[in-house]
Amino acid sequence: MPKANSSAAALNSSVRHGNSSNDPVKDHKVLDRQLQVLQDQAGMNRQNTMSDGRRLSAEQMSALQNGGFQNEHMFTEFKTPEWFEMILAVTGIAMLQQRIKEEMDERAKDTFQNPYQELFVIVSSIRFEVGIAIAILSNCLFIGMEASWPDDDAAIVFNSLEHIFVGFFLIEWCLRMRAFGWVWFFDTPNTADTFLVFGTGVIPKWILEPSGLDLGTLRILTVLRALRLVRIVRVVRLLPQFKELWMLIQGLVQSVRPLLWTSVIALMILYIFGIAATEFIGRQEVFQDDEYVQELFGNPMRSMFTLFQMMTLDAWGNSIARPVMEKDWWLCLFFAFFIMIAVFVFWNLITAVIVQNALSIANEDTQLKAKDLEAKKKQDLKVLADMFLEIDTDGSGELSTGEFFAALDNPKVRQMLELIGVKVEEMHEVWRVLDDGDGFLTVKEFSSGLRRMKGNAKAKDIIDIIKKLRHTALHHTELQSQVQQFSASLGSLEHDVERIQQDTGEVLGLFQEMYHRLTAQIEKEKGEDRLYALQLAKKVEADWVDGADEAENSEDSDDERPWHPPTTTT
Repeated sequence: MPKANSSAAALNSSVRHGNSSNDPVKDHKVLDRQLQVLQDQAGMNRQNTMSDGRRLSAEQMSALQNGGFQNEHMFTEFKTPEWFEMILAVTGIAMLQQRIKEEMDERAKDTFQNPYQELFVIVSSIRFEVGIAIAILSNCLFIGMEASWPDDDAAIVFNSLEHIFVGFFLIEWCLRMRAFGWVWFFDTPNTADTFLVFGTGVIPKWILEPSGLDLGTLRILTVLRALRLVRIVRVVRLLPQFKELWMLIQGLVQSVRPLLWTSVIALMILYIFGIAATEFIGRQEVFQDDEYVQELFGNPMRSMFTLFQMMTLDAWGNSIARPVMEKDWWLCLFFAFFIMIAVFVFWNLITAVIVQNALSIANEDTQLKAKDLEAKKKQDLKVLADMFLEIDTDGSGELSTGEFFAALDNPKVRQMLELIGVKVEEMHEVWRVLDDGDGFLTVKEFSSGLRRMKGNAKAKDIIDIIKKLRHTALHHTELQSQVQQFSASLGSLEHDVERIQQDTGEVLGLFQEMYHRLTAQIEKEKGEDRLYALQLAKKVEADWVDGADEAENSEDSDDERPWHPPTTTT
């Protein structure tokens, strides 16, 4: 248990201190390293004191989901002043922000069960967005027709249509609130959408108009409903067919700030040259009685408007410059200098800024797509990690065949498989593909394998397969060359074995000849030994017979000799 806690602490510390890559399109080395940490501590986390015993901590899941990219905005963060935090706490806004964050985090979980899932699917679909877009366009069309129609003609029809559209948009707003929850309102685009629904429809049409108030000015705001078309553009921005449309809308939105500074600089240029034009032209004695020149350059405001006309190059030569130059020709230098500064430099500089802004938008859109894909991969990784811990019942950090197929009866596992688009019927084939032959799956093999199997085959997957096939063919060629070398070596060894066999046969023949000769010699020597033993026995027998005869003769001579008694010596 301490070892598992130390691993989790190391992972959480790594995320808090931003020890990871800042590039969202880099390879997944950080994720692989965190997967290895998760694999090492998977078995240990089984022994913790949590109620389910199979869930990663919130910080670990956050680390795995964010993939170490949490330090992306570390240089733009700033500390909120204490007095501002005090105001938020007193007014209850801080508590509301906390509740919004908690609710969004809860809805962001993959295990979250939307109580209105069918409605959520309908509202989130492209068809629903397209239908709303058609209704918005129709409403704008009828507003234009009403504005161009004679007074009092068809007023009842347009008024009825307006009530229908207001009710339709109110129902759409209610459906979105029901499908996405109350936190949907606090997203900035959705807040603006709410203002358009109520500020340009419900309040003017169903509250102010019955009260007898004049809605002449407020009716102009109804045209702002067309801005809600941006919602469908945001939905389809990742499709290649709508790339240019999204870039144009982004260009318009992002050009607001450059346009503001352009106006400031243009006003400065016009103000400086306007004062100069008033002094050089309007107050000269030669132009004092010229009403046309005084109308153009009589005071700074007239001079600024005249110079603005010159900035647009609107007939400035014949209607402005030449009438003045007829009385004072050197003023052509003033006009030429102004044209070079205000037109040749300033307008071209504005064009360059706008083009650069458009290029930046295109690059940011590419990075946004990459971030979306990266976030999707990290979300899939989180689901797969949860699924792995749910299947790994013994906490060993590896999945056996029994654990893998026994988990298919778990409803929670089935739900997770549906989230990643894998059918339960395909799991036997999935195991065969993921297993490398040892009968076990690690967390890295499980998560990376299922993530790569999700969806259709991409070009990079096919290229990867072709690359692997090339490596396999090259390896096969190398193996074939080695086999041929082994075959040649075996042929040489076979020839050597045949020579050894032949030499061994000759040696065996020599040994057999030696054996036969030794056997014959041994038999001969045995025969000689038997003959010698027989002759020796006969000789011994003859000697014994001779000895017996001599003994018998000696006894006979002893019997014939006279007997004398023994004498005793005192």
